[in-house]
Amino acid sequence: MNSTPFIFDVTQSGFAALVLENSFNVPVLVDFWAAWCQPCQMLTPILQRLAEQYQGAFLLAKVNSDQEQALAAQFGVRSLPTVKVFRNGQAVDELVGVQSEPVYREVIERYRAKPSDRLLARAEAAWRQGDQRKALGFLREAQALEPDNVQVKLALAELLLLSGDTDKAGDLLHALPLEVRLEQPASGLLARLEFSEQAKGAPETARLEKALQAHPEDCALRRQLAACKTIEGDYEAALEQFLEIMRRNPKFDDEAGRKGLLAVFNILGNDDPRVAAYRRRMFALLH
Repeated sequence: MNSTPFIFDVTQSGFAALVLENSFNVPVLVDFWAAWCQPCQMLTPILQRLAEQYQGAFLLAKVNSDQEQALAAQFGVRSLPTVKVFRNGQAVDELVGVQSEPVYREVIERYRAKPSDRLLARAEAAWRQGDQRKALGFLREAQALEPDNVQVKLALAELLLLSGDTDKAGDLLHALPLEVRLEQPASGLLARLEFSEQAKGAPETARLEKALQAHPEDCALRRQLAACKTIEGDYEAALEQFLEIMRRNPKFDDEAGRKGLLAVFNILGNDDPRVAAYRRRMFALLH
């Protein structure tokens, strides 16, 4: 019998209620073990100690893999011990073999509910309701609580960009670690920031379009229009302008047409169907 309410044994029949449902509230670590497994015996005190320290911030579910072979097979357990992490009804991570205590602690921290989660949700709701000031206030409060939280920094940078405060957004984004800046969503926000800089001081879109009709060979004007279209969220129009730059002058300003296309792709993300379509058209022009 476990001495704490935060540790419990799980069978196939109780898995949905004890693991999946609980995982919507806190992370649930499912320890697949067996009595004959010596590493499993080494792992047990580590996980028990963490469960006692966290006092319900995560739950530990123990599955005897010999008695629950179907359950172990269902979740692809091939060696023991294996710890599966469940959050919001899904297996989101796993650790195979015995790891050091800091490794398990890092996983728990990664998935546990944080004070900033509530503030992020309130900021998103305020922004959807059109209350920009309140949304930014919630995010600044979250940043004060968790100054190293990358998710909070990215959300704040995005709202600052959308509200036109490119200087503060740029400070936040450029201060992120390089590995974060190179991946989505930071890379897309940095691309949006660059377009915002290009669009600064530009005339209204209608005036740019009229000027371009009079001077269709002006690639600098066309790039400015593409930047404005990107900021407005009219991505297809922006992509068409960058393609036209490639057609008219592929070497313009160090391949600005091709680089503009790639930057918009970064904003949209690879799963957006427009990216695949325009990438094919870009390659056709290149080759």
